[in-house]
Amino acid sequence: MDRGVPPYRPPRSRKPVSVAALLFLLLFFAGVVLLLFLKSPLSEIQEIEVIGNQIVSDQEILKTAQVAKGGSYYGWNQERANERLERMREIRSVTSERIFPGRIRLTIDEENRIAFWSDEEKIVPVLSKGEVLFDRPWDGAVDRPLLRGWSKNELTDSFVRQLAKVPKKIVSDISEIRLDPDHTYPTGMKVYTRQGHVIRLRMEDFARRITVYPIFRNRSPGTLNLLGSTKFTPGTGNKTD
Repeated sequence: MDRGVPPYRPPRSRKPVSVAALLFLLLFFAGVVLLLFLKSPLSEIQEIEVIGNQIVSDQEILKTAQVAKGGSYYGWNQERANERLERMREIRSVTSERIFPGRIRLTIDEENRIAFWSDEEKIVPVLSKGEVLFDRPWDGAVDRPLLRGWSKNELTDSFVRQLAKVPKKIVSDISEIRLDPDHTYPTGMKVYTRQGHVIRLRMEDFARRITVYPIFRNRSPGTLNLLGSTKFTPGTGNKTD
Protein backbone atom coordinates (compact mmCIF):
# COMPACT_ATOMS: atom_id res chain seq x y z
CA MET A 1 0.00 0.00 0.00
CA ASP A 2 2.90 2.39 0.69
CA ARG A 3 4.06 2.11 -2.92
CA GLY A 4 1.03 4.10 -4.25
CA VAL A 5 1.67 7.23 -2.11
CA PRO A 6 4.14 9.78 -3.57
CA PRO A 7 6.72 11.05 -1.16
CA TYR A 8 5.98 14.41 0.52
CA ARG A 9 8.07 17.29 -0.77
CA PRO A 10 7.73 20.64 1.06
CA PRO A 11 7.12 23.71 -1.21
CA ARG A 12 10.16 25.67 -2.20
CA SER A 13 10.35 29.10 -0.57
CA ARG A 14 10.36 31.99 -3.03
CA LYS A 15 13.16 34.50 -2.77
CA PRO A 16 11.91 37.97 -1.78
CA VAL A 17 11.89 40.59 -4.58
CA SER A 18 14.93 42.84 -4.30
CA VAL A 19 14.08 46.35 -3.00
CA ALA A 20 16.92 47.72 -5.06
CA ALA A 21 15.41 46.19 -8.20
CA LEU A 22 12.03 47.74 -7.48
CA LEU A 23 13.61 51.10 -6.85
CA PHE A 24 15.54 50.85 -10.10
CA LEU A 25 12.39 50.03 -12.06
CA LEU A 26 10.52 52.88 -10.41
CA LEU A 27 13.27 55.35 -11.20
CA PHE A 28 13.53 54.05 -14.75
CA PHE A 29 9.83 54.53 -15.49
CA ALA A 30 9.83 57.91 -13.71
CA GLY A 31 12.74 58.98 -15.87
CA VAL A 32 10.95 57.88 -19.02
CA VAL A 33 7.82 59.82 -18.00
CA LEU A 34 9.91 62.90 -17.15
CA LEU A 35 11.74 62.71 -20.47
CA LEU A 36 8.48 62.44 -22.39
CA PHE A 37 7.09 65.40 -20.44
CA LEU A 38 10.14 67.55 -21.14
CA LYS A 39 9.81 66.74 -24.83
CA SER A 40 6.13 67.69 -24.84
CA PRO A 41 4.67 71.19 -25.42
CA LEU A 42 3.62 71.29 -21.74
CA SER A 43 7.24 71.99 -20.74
CA GLU A 44 7.47 75.05 -23.02
CA ILE A 45 6.35 78.64 -22.44
CA GLN A 46 3.24 78.96 -24.58
CA GLU A 47 1.91 82.34 -23.48
CA ILE A 48 3.41 85.45 -21.81
CA GLU A 49 1.23 88.18 -20.33
CA VAL A 50 2.68 91.58 -19.39
CA ILE A 51 0.38 93.95 -17.49
CA GLY A 52 0.70 97.31 -15.76
CA ASN A 53 3.39 98.85 -17.98
CA GLN A 54 2.95 102.10 -19.88
CA ILE A 55 6.43 103.61 -20.00
CA VAL A 56 8.46 100.48 -20.76
CA SER A 57 7.40 98.41 -23.77
CA ASP A 58 6.45 94.72 -23.62
CA GLN A 59 9.39 93.86 -25.85
CA GLU A 60 11.90 95.57 -23.56
CA ILE A 61 10.42 93.86 -20.50
CA LEU A 62 10.63 90.41 -22.11
CA LYS A 63 14.19 91.03 -23.24
CA THR A 64 15.26 92.20 -19.78
CA ALA A 65 13.47 89.27 -18.09
CA GLN A 66 15.06 86.88 -20.63
CA VAL A 67 11.80 85.09 -21.31
CA ALA A 68 10.26 84.14 -24.65
CA LYS A 69 7.64 81.84 -26.11
CA GLY A 70 9.02 78.38 -26.74
CA GLY A 71 11.52 78.70 -23.90
CA SER A 72 11.75 76.34 -20.96
CA TYR A 73 8.79 76.75 -18.61
CA TYR A 74 10.68 75.29 -15.65
CA GLY A 75 14.15 76.48 -16.64
CA TRP A 76 13.24 80.18 -16.52
CA ASN A 77 14.58 81.90 -13.37
CA GLN A 78 11.82 84.05 -11.87
CA GLU A 79 13.90 85.61 -9.11
CA ARG A 80 16.68 86.69 -11.43
CA ALA A 81 14.16 88.14 -13.89
CA ASN A 82 12.51 90.18 -11.11
CA GLU A 83 15.88 91.53 -9.99
CA ARG A 84 16.84 92.61 -13.51
CA LEU A 85 13.52 94.34 -14.09
CA GLU A 86 13.51 96.13 -10.74
CA ARG A 87 16.93 97.62 -11.54
CA MET A 88 15.26 99.64 -14.31
CA ARG A 89 14.68 103.25 -13.21
CA GLU A 90 11.14 103.25 -14.59
CA ILE A 91 10.02 100.23 -12.55
CA ARG A 92 9.22 100.17 -8.83
CA SER A 93 8.43 96.46 -8.40
CA VAL A 94 7.59 93.30 -10.36
CA THR A 95 5.49 90.23 -9.61
CA SER A 96 6.10 87.18 -11.79
CA GLU A 97 3.93 84.06 -11.87
CA ARG A 98 4.03 80.63 -13.49
CA ILE A 99 0.52 79.50 -14.40
CA PHE A 100 0.36 75.86 -15.49
CA PRO A 101 0.39 74.87 -18.24
CA GLY A 102 2.97 76.98 -20.05
CA ARG A 103 1.84 80.47 -19.06
CA ILE A 104 3.95 83.31 -17.61
CA ARG A 105 2.50 86.51 -16.16
CA LEU A 106 4.58 89.62 -15.38
CA THR A 107 2.82 92.34 -13.39
CA ILE A 108 4.75 95.62 -13.60
CA ASP A 109 4.42 98.43 -11.07
CA GLU A 110 6.03 101.48 -12.68
CA GLU A 111 7.15 104.66 -10.94
CA ASN A 112 4.44 107.34 -10.86
CA ARG A 113 4.27 109.72 -13.81
CA ILE A 114 3.40 113.14 -12.41
CA ALA A 115 3.94 115.27 -15.52
CA PHE A 116 5.33 115.43 -19.05
CA TRP A 117 8.19 117.60 -20.25
CA SER A 118 7.99 118.94 -23.79
CA ASP A 119 10.20 120.75 -26.26
CA GLU A 120 9.50 121.34 -29.91
CA GLU A 121 10.46 117.79 -30.86
CA LYS A 122 9.14 115.35 -28.25
CA ILE A 123 7.21 114.74 -25.05
CA VAL A 124 8.78 112.66 -22.26
CA PRO A 125 7.54 111.48 -18.82
CA VAL A 126 8.54 113.06 -15.52
CA LEU A 127 8.64 110.66 -12.56
CA SER A 128 7.60 111.48 -9.00
CA LYS A 129 11.13 110.73 -7.76
CA GLY A 130 12.36 113.70 -9.81
CA GLU A 131 13.71 111.92 -12.85
CA VAL A 132 12.92 113.12 -16.37
CA LEU A 133 13.03 110.32 -18.96
CA PHE A 134 14.55 112.30 -21.80
CA ASP A 135 15.37 109.08 -23.67
CA ARG A 136 11.77 107.78 -23.62
CA PRO A 137 9.56 109.73 -26.07
CA TRP A 138 5.89 109.45 -25.12
CA ASP A 139 3.24 108.80 -27.75
CA GLY A 140 0.28 108.02 -25.49
CA ALA A 141 -2.39 110.26 -24.01
CA VAL A 142 -1.05 113.34 -22.20
CA ASP A 143 -3.03 112.82 -19.00
CA ARG A 144 -0.67 114.76 -16.72
CA PRO A 145 0.42 118.43 -16.66
CA LEU A 146 2.58 119.36 -19.64
CA LEU A 147 5.74 121.32 -18.75
CA ARG A 148 6.32 123.38 -21.87
CA GLY A 149 9.15 125.84 -22.42
CA TRP A 150 11.35 124.56 -19.60
CA SER A 151 15.01 123.87 -20.31
CA LYS A 152 16.53 120.71 -18.87
CA ASN A 153 18.30 122.81 -16.23
CA GLU A 154 15.18 124.75 -15.22
CA LEU A 155 13.22 121.61 -14.33
CA THR A 156 14.59 121.17 -10.82
CA ASP A 157 14.11 118.26 -8.45
CA SER A 158 12.61 120.62 -5.88
CA PHE A 159 9.78 121.62 -8.21
CA VAL A 160 9.11 118.02 -9.21
CA ARG A 161 8.87 117.10 -5.53
CA GLN A 162 6.39 119.96 -5.05
CA LEU A 163 4.28 118.73 -7.93
CA ALA A 164 4.30 115.23 -6.43
CA LYS A 165 2.74 116.62 -3.23
CA VAL A 166 -0.25 118.24 -4.97
CA PRO A 167 -3.53 116.27 -4.60
CA LYS A 168 -4.32 114.19 -7.68
CA LYS A 169 -7.67 115.91 -8.17
CA ILE A 170 -5.94 119.26 -8.63
CA VAL A 171 -3.17 117.78 -10.82
CA SER A 172 -5.83 116.30 -13.10
CA ASP A 173 -7.23 119.82 -13.63
CA ILE A 174 -3.89 121.18 -14.86
CA SER A 175 -3.20 121.00 -18.58
CA GLU A 176 0.05 122.97 -18.84
CA ILE A 177 2.69 124.73 -16.73
CA ARG A 178 4.99 127.39 -18.14
CA LEU A 179 7.68 129.58 -16.64
CA ASP A 180 6.77 133.29 -16.63
CA PRO A 181 9.59 135.21 -14.93
CA ASP A 182 9.83 139.00 -14.74
CA HIS A 183 11.80 141.58 -12.74
CA THR A 184 9.39 141.45 -9.81
CA TYR A 185 8.90 137.68 -9.79
CA PRO A 186 11.97 135.95 -11.27
CA THR A 187 10.48 132.54 -10.38
CA GLY A 188 7.01 133.37 -11.70
CA MET A 189 5.01 130.75 -13.60
CA LYS A 190 1.66 130.31 -15.30
CA VAL A 191 -0.54 127.28 -14.79
CA TYR A 192 -3.22 126.56 -17.41
CA THR A 193 -6.21 124.47 -16.40
CA ARG A 194 -8.65 122.32 -18.35
CA GLN A 195 -11.47 124.58 -17.12
CA GLY A 196 -10.05 127.59 -19.00
CA HIS A 197 -8.27 129.31 -16.10
CA VAL A 198 -4.79 130.80 -15.88
CA ILE A 199 -3.11 130.71 -12.47
CA ARG A 200 -0.12 132.95 -11.76
CA LEU A 201 2.18 132.11 -8.86
CA ARG A 202 5.81 131.61 -7.87
CA MET A 203 7.60 128.30 -8.28
CA GLU A 204 8.55 128.05 -4.62
CA ASP A 205 4.90 128.58 -3.59
CA PHE A 206 3.43 126.13 -6.06
CA ALA A 207 2.50 123.17 -3.83
CA ARG A 208 1.18 125.39 -1.05
CA ARG A 209 -0.83 127.95 -3.02
CA ILE A 210 -2.23 125.80 -5.85
CA THR A 211 -4.45 124.10 -3.26
CA VAL A 212 -6.84 127.09 -3.32
CA TYR A 213 -7.75 126.42 -6.95
CA PRO A 214 -10.76 124.13 -6.22
CA ILE A 215 -12.57 127.19 -4.82
CA PHE A 216 -12.41 128.79 -8.28
CA ARG A 217 -12.73 125.65 -10.42
CA ASN A 218 -16.37 126.21 -11.38
CA ARG A 219 -16.01 129.91 -12.22
CA SER A 220 -16.05 131.18 -15.78
CA PRO A 221 -12.66 131.38 -17.57
CA GLY A 222 -10.33 133.95 -16.08
CA THR A 223 -7.02 134.55 -14.29
CA LEU A 224 -6.35 133.56 -10.70
CA ASN A 225 -3.47 135.64 -9.34
CA LEU A 226 -1.64 133.99 -6.43
CA LEU A 227 1.58 136.02 -6.63
CA GLY A 228 0.58 138.21 -3.71
CA SER A 229 -2.93 138.35 -2.38
CA THR A 230 -5.47 136.03 -3.96
CA LYS A 231 -7.31 137.75 -6.79
CA PHE A 232 -9.51 136.37 -9.57
CA THR A 233 -10.08 138.35 -12.77
CA PRO A 234 -12.75 136.92 -15.09
CA GLY A 235 -12.67 137.06 -18.86
CA THR A 236 -8.96 136.68 -19.63
CA GLY A 237 -9.31 133.01 -20.60
CA ASN A 238 -6.91 130.13 -21.02
CA LYS A 239 -4.53 131.07 -23.82
CA THR A 240 -1.36 129.06 -24.09
CA ASP A 241 0.20 130.84 -27.06
